[in-house]
Amino acid sequence: MDQDGSALRQNNGRADRQASLSLSLRLEGVEVQLGGRVVIHALSCTLEAGECLGIIGPNGAGKSTLLKAIVQLVRYRGRIWLGDEPLERLGQDRRARWLAYLSQADRLSWPLAVYDLVALGRQPYRRGWRWGEDLSETDRRAIEEAMRATDCWSLRARSLETLSGGERARVRLARALAVEAPVLLADEPIAALDPRHQLEVMTLLRAQTQAGKTVGLILHDLTLASRFCNRLLLLQQGRLIALGSPAQVLSPEHLRAVYGIEALMGSVQGETYILPWSLF
Repeated sequence: MDQDGSALRQNNGRADRQASLSLSLRLEGVEVQLGGRVVIHALSCTLEAGECLGIIGPNGAGKSTLLKAIVQLVRYRGRIWLGDEPLERLGQDRRARWLAYLSQADRLSWPLAVYDLVALGRQPYRRGWRWGEDLSETDRRAIEEAMRATDCWSLRARSLETLSGGERARVRLARALAVEAPVLLADEPIAALDPRHQLEVMTLLRAQTQAGKTVGLILHDLTLASRFCNRLLLLQQGRLIALGSPAQVLSPEHLRAVYGIEALMGSVQGETYILPWSLF
């Protein structure tokens, strides 16, 4: 091992320090155009370190495009800051270690074991990693912790082709968590899950923020958004309509104007629920 092994130990040491970082994410005048049409209009906001920000809005509001801009998958105007550094100036390695992204869906065209897919979350720390190379103890710990946290450790030897949609969603979340990045962005992480696993995942994501991580996630379930997010960002046709506490953002006026619905609202054990009830 010597030289390679020493480099690997140094990389994994950096991984441990990376996991303890707490970073904010700041957008300044971010605008995105797709096909000549503006889909995000000069949006400015800050995702504070250690908070869970829920991104909500109707279909076509620009939520997924916003996350893709942050992770540099689509071109944008404006500035994005990760901590005190402009995101576009960060090297690819640091960006991959500091910012984990869970898209709506992955297209996998080859058979892969669940454990191997989650292990891909450790790739940012493994310079020159070749397929089949032995994982370090640090990597194995991160992978197992992520899989147990998402209730998919028992699936580790299964092929992805054999999983249900909900099982695959949990495995993909485990891969994102295995990065141990200080910032996690997730696009509809609970969309394919049954009610129990929805609650488990939202509880897990809130625990991540309590440990100092920064989480931004797209949600359609307004009750879960209200219960588990510190703040909500409401989009409509690419424009920022409201940003604030769930009580401020999920007002009857906003639900009518943006979603076109009337909702039943109440509280249980001090937490608010929102039940879409009729068209407005």
